[in-house]
Amino acid sequence: MDINYPSCVFFGTILGYNFLKYFYVFWNGNFASKKYYFIFIISILSFVGFLFFLLLLKRSIQINLFFSGIAVVVYPFLRKFGWLKLFFVSAVVTYISVFIPYDNVIGTRFEFEINCLQRFLILSSLLMPFEIMDSIQDPVSLQTLPQKFGINKSKLFGMLLVIPFIILEFLKFNSSLVSLFIGLVTVILIHFSSVHRNKYYANFWVESVPIFWMVALLFSK
Repeated sequence: MDINYPSCVFFGTILGYNFLKYFYVFWNGNFASKKYYFIFIISILSFVGFLFFLLLLKRSIQINLFFSGIAVVVYPFLRKFGWLKLFFVSAVVTYISVFIPYDNVIGTRFEFEINCLQRFLILSSLLMPFEIMDSIQDPVSLQTLPQKFGINKSKLFGMLLVIPFIILEFLKFNSSLVSLFIGLVTVILIHFSSVHRNKYYANFWVESVPIFWMVALLFSK
Protein backbone atom coordinates (compact mmCIF):
# COMPACT_ATOMS: atom_id res chain seq x y z
CA MET A 1 0.00 0.00 0.00
CA ASP A 2 3.05 2.27 -0.28
CA ILE A 3 1.90 5.26 -2.35
CA ASN A 4 5.38 6.45 -3.35
CA TYR A 5 6.03 3.98 -6.16
CA PRO A 6 2.56 4.18 -7.81
CA SER A 7 2.75 7.99 -7.61
CA CYS A 8 6.21 7.98 -9.18
CA VAL A 9 4.98 5.73 -12.00
CA PHE A 10 1.87 7.91 -12.49
CA PHE A 11 3.85 11.10 -13.01
CA GLY A 12 6.56 9.26 -14.93
CA THR A 13 3.98 7.87 -17.35
CA ILE A 14 2.62 11.34 -18.13
CA LEU A 15 6.14 12.68 -18.53
CA GLY A 16 7.24 9.79 -20.76
CA TYR A 17 4.14 9.94 -22.96
CA ASN A 18 4.41 13.71 -23.47
CA PHE A 19 8.12 13.37 -24.19
CA LEU A 20 7.47 10.83 -26.94
CA LYS A 21 4.49 12.62 -28.45
CA TYR A 22 5.47 16.29 -28.18
CA PHE A 23 9.27 16.33 -28.02
CA TYR A 24 9.75 18.00 -31.41
CA VAL A 25 7.00 20.53 -30.67
CA PHE A 26 8.76 21.62 -27.48
CA TRP A 27 12.23 21.38 -29.01
CA ASN A 28 11.31 23.65 -31.93
CA GLY A 29 9.25 26.00 -29.77
CA ASN A 30 6.26 25.48 -32.04
CA PHE A 31 3.50 26.57 -29.65
CA ALA A 32 0.98 27.43 -32.35
CA SER A 33 -1.88 26.13 -30.23
CA LYS A 34 -2.69 27.04 -26.63
CA LYS A 35 -3.02 23.35 -25.84
CA TYR A 36 0.75 22.98 -26.20
CA TYR A 37 1.32 25.51 -23.42
CA PHE A 38 -1.03 23.49 -21.23
CA ILE A 39 0.73 20.24 -22.12
CA PHE A 40 4.12 21.84 -21.46
CA ILE A 41 3.01 23.00 -17.98
CA ILE A 42 1.56 19.56 -17.21
CA SER A 43 4.85 17.99 -18.30
CA ILE A 44 6.87 20.27 -16.01
CA LEU A 45 4.58 19.54 -13.06
CA SER A 46 4.77 15.82 -13.82
CA PHE A 47 8.57 16.02 -13.87
CA VAL A 48 8.54 17.67 -10.44
CA GLY A 49 6.11 15.04 -9.10
CA PHE A 50 8.14 12.21 -10.62
CA LEU A 51 11.41 13.51 -9.17
CA PHE A 52 9.85 14.09 -5.73
CA PHE A 53 8.54 10.53 -5.38
CA LEU A 54 11.61 9.02 -7.08
CA LEU A 55 13.85 10.42 -4.34
CA LEU A 56 11.65 8.72 -1.72
CA LEU A 57 12.22 5.27 -3.22
CA LYS A 58 15.02 2.91 -2.32
CA ARG A 59 18.09 2.77 -4.52
CA SER A 60 17.33 -0.55 -6.22
CA ILE A 61 13.95 0.76 -7.45
CA GLN A 62 15.53 4.02 -8.61
CA ILE A 63 18.06 2.05 -10.68
CA ASN A 64 15.32 -0.08 -12.23
CA LEU A 65 13.29 3.02 -13.09
CA PHE A 66 16.40 4.49 -14.70
CA PHE A 67 16.55 1.48 -17.05
CA SER A 68 12.85 1.81 -17.84
CA GLY A 69 13.48 5.49 -18.67
CA ILE A 70 16.18 4.43 -21.13
CA ALA A 71 13.62 2.11 -22.75
CA VAL A 72 11.26 5.08 -23.23
CA VAL A 73 14.03 7.09 -24.90
CA VAL A 74 14.95 4.15 -27.15
CA TYR A 75 11.33 3.52 -28.23
CA PRO A 76 11.27 6.02 -31.16
CA PHE A 77 14.24 4.22 -32.72
CA LEU A 78 12.49 0.86 -32.45
CA ARG A 79 9.19 2.13 -33.77
CA LYS A 80 10.32 1.51 -37.34
CA PHE A 81 10.11 -2.19 -36.53
CA GLY A 82 6.32 -2.14 -36.55
CA TRP A 83 5.78 -5.77 -35.53
CA LEU A 84 8.23 -5.36 -32.64
CA LYS A 85 6.97 -2.17 -31.00
CA LEU A 86 3.82 -3.81 -29.63
CA PHE A 87 5.83 -6.42 -27.72
CA PHE A 88 8.42 -3.84 -26.67
CA VAL A 89 5.75 -1.65 -25.07
CA SER A 90 4.19 -4.68 -23.35
CA ALA A 91 7.59 -5.73 -21.99
CA VAL A 92 8.39 -2.24 -20.64
CA VAL A 93 5.02 -1.85 -18.92
CA THR A 94 5.34 -5.37 -17.47
CA TYR A 95 8.77 -4.45 -16.17
CA ILE A 96 7.39 -1.32 -14.46
CA SER A 97 4.11 -2.73 -13.19
CA VAL A 98 5.20 -6.25 -12.11
CA PHE A 99 8.96 -6.80 -12.13
CA ILE A 100 10.04 -3.70 -10.16
CA PRO A 101 7.30 -3.78 -7.47
CA TYR A 102 7.93 -7.47 -6.76
CA ASP A 103 10.70 -6.60 -4.29
CA ASN A 104 8.09 -5.06 -2.01
CA VAL A 105 5.44 -7.76 -2.37
CA ILE A 106 5.15 -10.96 -0.37
CA GLY A 107 4.83 -13.85 -2.79
CA THR A 108 6.56 -16.87 -4.32
CA ARG A 109 8.93 -16.81 -7.26
CA PHE A 110 6.46 -19.01 -9.14
CA GLU A 111 3.66 -16.46 -8.78
CA PHE A 112 6.01 -13.67 -9.77
CA GLU A 113 6.90 -15.42 -13.03
CA ILE A 114 3.23 -16.13 -13.75
CA ASN A 115 2.28 -12.51 -13.07
CA CYS A 116 5.01 -11.27 -15.42
CA LEU A 117 3.88 -13.56 -18.22
CA GLN A 118 0.21 -12.76 -17.62
CA ARG A 119 0.81 -9.03 -17.71
CA PHE A 120 2.81 -9.29 -20.93
CA LEU A 121 0.07 -11.35 -22.59
CA ILE A 122 -2.87 -9.14 -21.60
CA LEU A 123 -1.01 -5.94 -22.51
CA SER A 124 -0.16 -7.33 -25.94
CA SER A 125 -3.85 -8.17 -26.40
CA LEU A 126 -5.06 -4.76 -25.24
CA LEU A 127 -2.69 -3.03 -27.65
CA MET A 128 -4.21 -4.81 -30.64
CA PRO A 129 -7.17 -2.37 -31.06
CA PHE A 130 -4.64 0.47 -31.20
CA GLU A 131 -2.57 -1.38 -33.80
CA ILE A 132 -5.71 -1.92 -35.89
CA MET A 133 -6.84 1.70 -35.51
CA ASP A 134 -3.41 3.03 -36.54
CA SER A 135 -2.88 0.59 -39.40
CA ILE A 136 -4.35 2.95 -42.02
CA GLN A 137 -2.25 5.88 -40.78
CA ASP A 138 1.06 4.13 -40.18
CA PRO A 139 3.44 4.02 -43.15
CA VAL A 140 3.27 0.67 -44.93
CA SER A 141 7.01 0.34 -44.41
CA LEU A 142 6.42 -0.15 -40.66
CA GLN A 143 4.79 -3.52 -41.31
CA THR A 144 2.79 -3.58 -38.09
CA LEU A 145 0.93 -6.81 -37.34
CA PRO A 146 -2.36 -5.68 -39.00
CA GLN A 147 -0.42 -4.48 -42.05
CA LYS A 148 1.64 -7.64 -42.26
CA PHE A 149 -1.02 -10.26 -41.54
CA GLY A 150 -4.32 -8.43 -41.99
CA ILE A 151 -6.97 -7.20 -39.56
CA ASN A 152 -8.75 -10.52 -38.97
CA LYS A 153 -5.59 -12.52 -38.30
CA SER A 154 -4.35 -9.80 -35.96
CA LYS A 155 -7.66 -9.92 -34.07
CA LEU A 156 -7.40 -13.69 -33.78
CA PHE A 157 -3.83 -13.42 -32.53
CA GLY A 158 -4.86 -10.88 -29.89
CA MET A 159 -7.73 -13.09 -28.73
CA LEU A 160 -5.56 -16.20 -28.55
CA LEU A 161 -3.17 -14.42 -26.20
CA VAL A 162 -6.03 -14.10 -23.70
CA ILE A 163 -6.36 -17.89 -23.38
CA PRO A 164 -2.99 -18.51 -21.65
CA PHE A 165 -3.57 -15.34 -19.62
CA ILE A 166 -6.72 -16.89 -18.12
CA ILE A 167 -5.25 -20.39 -17.75
CA LEU A 168 -2.21 -19.07 -15.90
CA GLU A 169 -4.48 -17.32 -13.38
CA PHE A 170 -5.75 -20.65 -12.08
CA LEU A 171 -2.20 -21.91 -11.51
CA LYS A 172 -1.69 -19.26 -8.83
CA PHE A 173 -2.35 -19.88 -5.15
CA ASN A 174 -4.64 -16.87 -4.90
CA SER A 175 -6.45 -17.00 -8.22
CA SER A 176 -9.19 -14.50 -8.98
CA LEU A 177 -12.19 -14.54 -11.28
CA VAL A 178 -11.43 -10.90 -12.02
CA SER A 179 -8.80 -12.04 -14.53
CA LEU A 180 -11.44 -14.10 -16.33
CA PHE A 181 -13.66 -11.01 -16.51
CA ILE A 182 -10.81 -8.84 -17.83
CA GLY A 183 -9.90 -11.49 -20.38
CA LEU A 184 -13.47 -11.67 -21.71
CA VAL A 185 -13.74 -7.87 -21.88
CA THR A 186 -10.48 -7.76 -23.82
CA VAL A 187 -11.71 -10.35 -26.33
CA ILE A 188 -14.94 -8.37 -26.88
CA LEU A 189 -13.02 -5.13 -27.41
CA ILE A 190 -10.69 -6.79 -29.91
CA HIS A 191 -13.62 -8.37 -31.76
CA PHE A 192 -15.38 -5.04 -32.30
CA SER A 193 -12.24 -3.06 -33.09
CA SER A 194 -11.98 -1.68 -36.62
CA VAL A 195 -10.10 0.90 -38.68
CA HIS A 196 -13.42 2.72 -39.03
CA ARG A 197 -14.08 3.00 -35.30
CA ASN A 198 -14.06 6.39 -33.64
CA LYS A 199 -10.66 7.04 -32.06
CA TYR A 200 -12.27 7.15 -28.61
CA TYR A 201 -13.15 3.48 -28.94
CA ALA A 202 -9.52 2.67 -28.26
CA ASN A 203 -8.43 5.88 -26.55
CA PHE A 204 -11.27 5.76 -24.00
CA TRP A 205 -12.82 2.30 -23.72
CA VAL A 206 -9.71 0.17 -24.25
CA GLU A 207 -7.57 2.56 -22.22
CA SER A 208 -10.03 2.31 -19.33
CA VAL A 209 -9.74 -1.49 -18.97
CA PRO A 210 -6.91 -1.24 -16.38
CA ILE A 211 -9.13 1.12 -14.35
CA PHE A 212 -12.01 -1.37 -14.43
CA TRP A 213 -9.48 -4.05 -13.51
CA MET A 214 -8.31 -2.11 -10.46
CA VAL A 215 -11.88 -1.35 -9.31
CA ALA A 216 -12.90 -4.99 -9.76
CA LEU A 217 -9.91 -6.15 -7.69
CA LEU A 218 -10.77 -3.69 -4.91
CA PHE A 219 -14.38 -4.88 -4.78
CA SER A 220 -13.37 -8.57 -4.91
CA LYS A 221 -11.40 -8.30 -1.65
